[in-house]
Amino acid sequence: MVRIITDSLSDITLEHGEELGIDIMCLNVRFGDEEFVCGKEMTNEQFYEKLESSPHHPASSAVNPAQFTEVFSRYIEAGDEIVGIMFSSKMSATYQNAVIAASDFESGKIRIIDSETGLTSQALLVEHAVKMRDQGKTAEEIESAIRALIPRIRTYLVVDTMEYLKRGGRISSGKALVGSLLHVHPVMQIVSDGALPIGKVKGKKSCNTWLVDKLLAEPADLDYPIVIGHSNAISRANEFENQLREAGIKNDFLTNCIGPIIGTHAGPNCLGIGYILK
Repeated sequence: MVRIITDSLSDITLEHGEELGIDIMCLNVRFGDEEFVCGKEMTNEQFYEKLESSPHHPASSAVNPAQFTEVFSRYIEAGDEIVGIMFSSKMSATYQNAVIAASDFESGKIRIIDSETGLTSQALLVEHAVKMRDQGKTAEEIESAIRALIPRIRTYLVVDTMEYLKRGGRISSGKALVGSLLHVHPVMQIVSDGALPIGKVKGKKSCNTWLVDKLLAEPADLDYPIVIGHSNAISRANEFENQLREAGIKNDFLTNCIGPIIGTHAGPNCLGIGYILK
């Protein structure tokens, strides 16, 4: 049997992971002296509540090799093969730790893929891997298909406030103040190296419009769903889905709450999309 493994940076909840029949390796997030296992001891929604109320800016820790070894051992001993789809290696040590753990097992039994992304698009890759697994595809076929999709991944995020970019040292206090006064919302593209600033929009309505226009200009492949990511803003995500429908976007949609790694810098009430380019 082929086992699909990912990490909690995919923003797939443990409950949905159970429905998909996959393993989700959970990172830890820390606020001062308090540490929580993402997804188990703190949901993504609870993270944003803590982010707004805590005097401490959060930090995270990657899944360590021993945690991967424990899961890998169980499946390899049962005669299974493993395909792991991990958050970008440039943004977390989780991928590298999975590679380290896999090196202790027979070559070819464990295939670890650097998604070169995260957030909504990592979930998209995982969902497609599960679909292929359920169609009876081999681990080799799944790996090949996922690697072929990675260059076509597009992930965009519109930030609601610059406050958390300032807290994380990504921008100066002066820029954050000016942005707040002018109601400016940074637009980020999630690439292999991290969150790349690619533009700015003014006003909340313009945030949704920018994302709709991007999908119209660079359409998504209809064979794959579009993942809508939000940072504890489900009503906004639902409204945005309706806007996409009205704009004639015909893909299926998945909706996920963005997790702590991107959320630490982006903050609450953000909206993003992940999709496969046509």
